[in-house]
Amino acid sequence: MSKITLGVNNCFAIGRYPEPEEWLGVVKSELGLEHVQFSFDMLDPVIIDDEIVKQKITHIRKIADGKGVRIDTGSTGEVPHKFNLLLEPDPGLRKCYLKWYEKMIRAGSGLGVEGSGVFMGTLSRKDEADTERKAYMISVLLEEIAYLSFVAKEEGQKYILWENMSIPREPPCTIDETKELLEKVNRPAHVPVKLCLDVGHGYYRSEDPRDRDAYSWLREFAGISPSIHMQQTDGKGSRHWPFTEEFNARGVIVPEKLFDAIEASGSVENILVFEFFFSAHALSDESVLDNMKRSVEFWRKALQKTYG
Repeated sequence: MSKITLGVNNCFAIGRYPEPEEWLGVVKSELGLEHVQFSFDMLDPVIIDDEIVKQKITHIRKIADGKGVRIDTGSTGEVPHKFNLLLEPDPGLRKCYLKWYEKMIRAGSGLGVEGSGVFMGTLSRKDEADTERKAYMISVLLEEIAYLSFVAKEEGQKYILWENMSIPREPPCTIDETKELLEKVNRPAHVPVKLCLDVGHGYYRSEDPRDRDAYSWLREFAGISPSIHMQQTDGKGSRHWPFTEEFNARGVIVPEKLFDAIEASGSVENILVFEFFFSAHALSDESVLDNMKRSVEFWRKALQKTYG
């Protein structure tokens, strides 16, 4: 039986709760959670001076330890997702992005994370359309991730995380491609490269029904996904909805089915990491907090019902 724990990506805090005292207070006092995936949107490791990064990390770690909150993993965040990153066609820019990842991993060690990563890059439309060029760029990406696994090993981290995505320009986006790329990248890796499985990141235009089904992904990969990104979705796109009564009525992510799929994978341990993107224009800050509380309580009751 898998050990399943609830956690949260602190992307909810961006702009709302920049002070670690505030967002860690929300995590522990308001949500009653003890596990965090740290989004480096909150502390960009390149834009911010190294000394300030070190100071902030020390401060965050001290507060987290005092509250009994564990920062398990470090995440690239939403802002870097706007760029091509490790699949940038220009080699000079790509080298700079690789440095960004390296600094992120090293910064994560100060927070006490056991793994870092998540989003790796986007192919340009031109590169994705050219079979030979795409193959070359993927080979470069695998070399880059293998290098980052060496950095992670140097830092005493246990693994690199690579997230499945929803379009062919953002590999991996199908079950078969995910298996293939993880197998290839782990051959030269210095620590295991694992999946950060997102239940809403199916490839919804795939002809293979497995790629559109969150539970097929879970059965295949939950065993190698220590952090599972949780969002409610209608199965037609990555919605990042909360698990409230309104969205559960429209959504396809059901606790009992999710638990069954995780158990079928043979997984030993997983943290279900809530990853909600709340528009500052659409919801008040009070509503955001209420949606999060209701989501956590929904899954807490489901875990209690299933696992006791």
